[in-house]
Amino acid sequence: MDLGKRLRSRGYRVTPQREVIYRVLQENEGKPLSLDDIHSLACEKRPGLGLTTVYRTLDLFRELEVALPVHLHGDSQYYEINEGKHHHHMVCLSCGDVELLEACLIEEIEDIVRDGSDFMITGHCMSLFGYCPDCLERGRGKGSR
Repeated sequence: MDLGKRLRSRGYRVTPQREVIYRVLQENEGKPLSLDDIHSLACEKRPGLGLTTVYRTLDLFRELEVALPVHLHGDSQYYEINEGKHHHHMVCLSCGDVELLEACLIEEIEDIVRDGSDFMITGHCMSLFGYCPDCLERGRGKGSR
């Protein structure tokens, strides 16, 4: 995706701050990042970048569908770059590792809802919680081997 083209087509300027935040999301494709994670990584590339600037840029990126919100757990919001590949996440409750899950059965549920109601679905997200193989091997998972 060409960030500059996407921004300019909607009347926004390409700024160094937007570019560095986009680069952080690109470099971490497939890894949902919190606002603080993005801020910290962006500050390594552009010291002095304000947290408010990161927050506002992420709001803009969500509006332009450059970035997608990811709901993992709790009240924290996570974000990842929108590369147009639909996926979900598996989250380890012990170490916090996040793995991509390419399969999606929710689309079948959307079809059922669409056929049986007037509700207009605009999107969905799903995260599965459990224990990764490494944590199970180390006996860190509930009911582990």
